[in-house]
Amino acid sequence: MIKKLAPVLVLTLALLNSCSNKNRFDIDVSDVSIDLEVKRLDQDLFEIDPASLTEEIPELIDNYGEFFELYSYRVIRLGNPYAKGFGDSLVNFVTNYHINLISEKVKEVFPDFESYEQELISSFTRYKYYFPERDIPTVYTYIGGFNQSIVVADSILGIGLDKYLGEDCEFYDRLGIANYMQQSMNPENVPVDALRAWILTEFVYNDKVDNLVNNMVYQGKIQYLLDALMPELQDSLKMGFTAEQTRWCIQNEKQMWNYLIENKLLFSTDYMTINKHINPAPFTSGYPQDSPGRASVWLGWQIVKAYMDRKPEVSVKDLMLDDDYQKILSESRYEP
Repeated sequence: MIKKLAPVLVLTLALLNSCSNKNRFDIDVSDVSIDLEVKRLDQDLFEIDPASLTEEIPELIDNYGEFFELYSYRVIRLGNPYAKGFGDSLVNFVTNYHINLISEKVKEVFPDFESYEQELISSFTRYKYYFPERDIPTVYTYIGGFNQSIVVADSILGIGLDKYLGEDCEFYDRLGIANYMQQSMNPENVPVDALRAWILTEFVYNDKVDNLVNNMVYQGKIQYLLDALMPELQDSLKMGFTAEQTRWCIQNEKQMWNYLIENKLLFSTDYMTINKHINPAPFTSGYPQDSPGRASVWLGWQIVKAYMDRKPEVSVKDLMLDDDYQKILSESRYEP
């Protein structure tokens, strides 16, 4: 039987852990410089007179390069921007009544991008500190007709601003977007969503043993790196939770962990089981319906925090390059 720790000792350990995390992320980036450029296709495209848009396409391609191709193919799905007839399709897109309503709303919510750009610069400066050998992307903002929120490619980070107009935006209800998805479709979610998308492509999941707990630890590593890159950001925003959902996870941490153990789910390789615990949903399968979706990712984050608290010699870079999820779990000695 495990004895309860005295309250004073519990408080002391909590304070030590808090200080450990604070000190770990307290880094000096004064000698780190980056050149992060933000290019606003959402403005440039819709400021062109539709009557001359076809003639302006070569200039758009020159200015936006590979991203304009990605935008044309993957986001607005008009096909090859070099093809005959593409100009007519693009004119139809920018003159569409509903797309113009979206464009006006984007202008209203994002009259400028300065504050978000500064957040991204701060975070990517810290990213360059931890990973000096890695590239910094060019950031592109666009209107995608509510298609992809984020587009990531080599040195490209695209952000669909029409997916961040505010959870109370009337467009989202009309489109039938679920409430649990809308709660993260706010302007303040832009920097953290962009960072998360970039990190996920830079540090891919090692699926040699694809089970639930490995996925949890991997996602926990992603969340921990967000801690390092955005240390002042509230935990709820890092998870895409509300403050109430974050409190729920804190209050039910032990119960969630016990449920996974008692039902022998930690080492489940069933795709549907993993999906229900890792991906966005109204609530996390098996937990009470007032739980947030991805609550098991939050548990994975706590596992990684416990591991890093026990391993002060392990750097953030070491952690992200370590794909031995079972070792991280074991050496974390995680026990909520």
